[in-house]
Amino acid sequence: MKICMLLMNEFTHDARVTKEAITLIHAGHRVTVFALKSSETTEYETRSSFDIYRISLSLRYLLPKNQIFFLIKYLEYIIRAVNRLWALSFDAYHANDLETLPIAYILGKVKKRPVVYDSHELYIDMGKHHPLARKLWYVIEKFLSKRTTVNILTTRSRCRIFAERYLVKLPVTVMNCQNFVELKKYNLFRKSLPIPKNEKIIIYQGVIAPERGIDVLIEAFKKLDHGTLILMGSGSYKDKLKDDLNHWHQKRRIFILDPVPWAELYRFTASADIGISLVQNIGLNHYTMLSNKLFEYLTAGLPVIFPDFPEWRNIIYKNEIGIVVDETNPYEVANAIQRLIEDKRLYWSMSKNAIEIVKNKYNWQNEGRKLVHIYNKLTN
Repeated sequence: MKICMLLMNEFTHDARVTKEAITLIHAGHRVTVFALKSSETTEYETRSSFDIYRISLSLRYLLPKNQIFFLIKYLEYIIRAVNRLWALSFDAYHANDLETLPIAYILGKVKKRPVVYDSHELYIDMGKHHPLARKLWYVIEKFLSKRTTVNILTTRSRCRIFAERYLVKLPVTVMNCQNFVELKKYNLFRKSLPIPKNEKIIIYQGVIAPERGIDVLIEAFKKLDHGTLILMGSGSYKDKLKDDLNHWHQKRRIFILDPVPWAELYRFTASADIGISLVQNIGLNHYTMLSNKLFEYLTAGLPVIFPDFPEWRNIIYKNEIGIVVDETNPYEVANAIQRLIEDKRLYWSMSKNAIEIVKNKYNWQNEGRKLVHIYNKLTN
């Protein structure tokens, strides 16, 4: 099958789309990705045996950044994308997130080809939308979700909500797991930073922002006598954080580092001892999430500390691979970190369980088979 994948970003670090494309190619399909052109990206690129074409928008940098002008830019994107793809022949259209679904629907309808809707989020529940914009996206998603061939979401909770919200068949769950690889331990942080040999390294990797629980994590860490915290990621909040830490006499135990390329990230993850994420419950999209961060930590054998949300609770408690906490309570977070630092038997048991569970169940090799099965059915 010749598959057209659509996404409305520059496609520089989208690990899920990359994994999906490679999986489908290995299953015998041909994949072409159409993304968004920016001033820093090229119009054409080849990556891992698939082609990437990027669509330029003349209004992208001319108009201000707000939701009114976004609609104008978005209409230009739809027109340019449909025009670009009109003369090309594909056997299926794969829309990544709601923004690309109208394009896939138009092309699929006209060319009588199947449309796969791969929603990485509960899109209308993301906090970025103005109430009027949210209502508009709701109408669009409600109309189009009934007219797709297959709907895919990333967690079972989101699938249930999506089916009940739009009165459609239960979507297929394809979790955003990592490819399982046997990882050895690395020591990159201790080689480059002044970290004592016996100190446990607690790592957070991802966007550095208040809604990711960074302030709670800092407050929790200030209550501990042992351990080194590494925040690794991007975000404008980093500068404020560094200024705040300048007033703390033990700031040497907290390091704020820039992100690294996705292909190198595993070596840094495997250089830590405990993985943590305290994403805040600021809406249904966050509450039902199951981030790839969890699986990155587990693949490296790190016991984890995550919020007490349903998807995380189910995996972490059931498999004894970490501790779930109240993501707003720094005392509870500090106690969880201290427990993993002090209880060596518990720590090594959870570390062993983490590797076993991603090796046998929560890995992209298993999740990718679901995607292949969907396209095999479409082919047949």
